[in-house]
Amino acid sequence: MFLIKVIFKFVKNLLRNFGYELSIINIKKKSYKFLNIYKSYQEAQSSSKNNTCYATSEYQKHSQLSDLNNLEVYYRWNIFPLFCALLLKKENENDLFLEVGGGNNPIFLYILKSLNKKYKFQILEEKNFKTNIPQEYNDYLEYVYKLEDIKFSNLKAVSFTSSIQYMNNYKIILEKIFNSNIEYVFIIETFFTNKSDDIVVLQNNVMNVLFPNIFFSFKKLNELFKKNNYELIFQTKRKVNQYNHNILSKDEFFVKDLIFKLKK
Repeated sequence: MFLIKVIFKFVKNLLRNFGYELSIINIKKKSYKFLNIYKSYQEAQSSSKNNTCYATSEYQKHSQLSDLNNLEVYYRWNIFPLFCALLLKKENENDLFLEVGGGNNPIFLYILKSLNKKYKFQILEEKNFKTNIPQEYNDYLEYVYKLEDIKFSNLKAVSFTSSIQYMNNYKIILEKIFNSNIEYVFIIETFFTNKSDDIVVLQNNVMNVLFPNIFFSFKKLNELFKKNNYELIFQTKRKVNQYNHNILSKDEFFVKDLIFKLKK
């Protein structure tokens, strides 16, 4: 970098003698979406110097749910509505679903948009997250902020919607799911590797804040579900494209969507 500055200064002074002015845009270091490799979630959290497990608390305070008219049902948002269309024959008032990390645009809205059906959802969110629920949805949406407030007994399915990778306590909630014999578990838009163990990195693309992200070992997570009598019935795999890591190559991590079903 020092040599580049010296050359630039020399060329700039040379051109100035001929009546020209030279200016360039600042040369920036390559920006990585993911950084480093840590031995544990706690080590990554400490290194991030961020007191939350995601973006800032201000970023999480949404005032209202996404407008149904502006939603587009595509990409990862197709998966759960298709499941409802194919496997749920009618709206059963006793069926209850849990979405982990629904934010202000929960799966409930995408089902309503594409199927014109309303299903009851509990949505587990960070304690800092706040949103206003329209009156017409009050009977169908309930946001909870503590694991102990989840009603596991009546759950038909659980969806980790691009969320499990941010959870230090994901094994605790999985254990409760397994013990409650929840029939279906969705893991949507999550980073994986083919390595034998999980990798913990720092994510670096939201509000200029660093926070831990777990790149799961696909083999290890699949074995955990098998051990608890679940079978993998659906999966996708796609390249990371716009995502990069300062150590790992783009061939060493990828994105997957998974659906596990409890064996009967």
